This record gives sequence, structure tokens and C-alpha cells, in this order.
Amino acid sequence: MRKTESLDHICSAGAHSLNRTSKLQNKSKFRGSIQEELMKFALSVPDFRRPDKGNIRHRLADIIMLMILGRASGHVARSEIIEFGRHNLHRFRKMGMLRNGVPSEATMCRVEQGIDELSMAGRMRAFAEACHARLLKDKAGMEIICVDGKAMRGTVLSGGISPDIVSAYSPSTGITLATEACHEKSNEIKAEPRLIDRIDVAGKIVTADAMAMQKDIIDRIRTRIPQHSYTEGPELGHGRIETRT
Repeated sequence: MRKTESLDHICSAGAHSLNRTSKLQNKSKFRGSIQEELMKFALSVPDFRRPDKGNIRHRLADIIMLMILGRASGHVARSEIIEFGRHNLHRFRKMGMLRNGVPSEATMCRVEQGIDELSMAGRMRAFAEACHARLLKDKAGMEIICVDGKAMRGTVLSGGISPDIVSAYSPSTGITLATEACHEKSNEIKAEPRLIDRIDVAGKIVTADAMAMQKDIIDRIRTRIPQHSYTEGPELGHGRIETRT
């Protein structure tokens, strides 16, 4: 059985640590911390619920924060997130959240199904960009962006296959800058140009596998003629001999 951890333990590492020296306002803002940006994101997600219909006991932003912090601590299932919320309810209330207690599993299910996914994804991207810019200020040297595609395990499309997701990852900040899903009956070669168009690659090093070595993709990345080149290999792997330039 998974041990339910304290909220203090979950929010204690590096740039994600809680700014305990700041007073938490009733609007549940964490002044001067990553949590402040996270709460801004949660508050920016449009509430699909109708206040004139039914009894709305929980703020949408509180439910979103509960799900994010719960899953960040390794509690994936709704029942685990609810237990995590109950275990840390006192802490949540000190932060101005969950004043009416922890939402039920049925409420969380309705929220997950009712949120506009595209709208939420756009706001999450803005949050990631803000955190990325903030963390990048503390890093020296040229930034590296890793572009790669992976199959989403545990998710199956109507055709019985797992969807492929192409992502742009910043190792220096630990943040995924953007993702792009491969359309049905498509592949990474067509998804990567759309991904690159959504991120700023000027003055940065972009890495990708051999599949990305297509003219359309290279033209989007390259801003000037390379000053240096090198040859690596030969290398034996995957049943073939490769020499890379």
C-alpha cells in the first residue's frame, strides 16, 4: 500500500519548495514561488460548471491543484489523490484551499471529463514557459533542447494502437517545453515541424534522432551555416554499421 506523504515533503525540493516566509492570502497565492505560478495556471482554467445549477462546493482551481500535487507525489488514482488530500487537509486549508473539505471521487471524475482539454493545455503551456524562463536565468551556457517521440503506453486509440507523442525537453531546467501528438496514420516526421514552430530555438542547440533529419525539419531549426562539423563512427548497432556526420 502506498504511503501517503506530507505536503511539506512533496513541496520541498529545489525550485519547487514552498516559500514559507510569505503570508498566504485568501486568494491562495504563493508570493514569489513556483507555486504562485502554478496557482495562477489553475485559476486561469475556465470553469465549465454552471453556478446557477446545482451546489458547487469546491473551487475548480482547488481541485486542479489537488490533482497536480497528488500526482506529483506519485498518487495517480482518484482514490489515492483523495486520501492524499485528506492526509494534508490542514496544510491545504492553511494555503487557503479546500475550505469545504476534499472533493468526492464522483466530483473529481466530473471535473476531469468536463474540463476543456485544449484550453487547459494552452494555459499549461504558458505556465511551463514562465517557469522555464525563470529557471533558465540561473543556468549558464547555451541551452539544449531535446526533441524526441515516444509511444504513450497505457493509452489506446480506436484502432488498437498507442498514440505517438513528440516532445521538446529542456534538460537544464527539467521542463517539457511543448508536445505534439502524431495524427492518426501519421508519424514523427510530420509532427516535429509543428512542434518546432511552437518553441523558440534561436541561439539554442537542438538534438533529435536520425528520423528528424528531414529538409523541412532542418530548415526550421537552422538559422545560420554551422561553424563546425565532425564525423563520429563507424558504429555497429541495430544490425547495421553507421557513420554519422
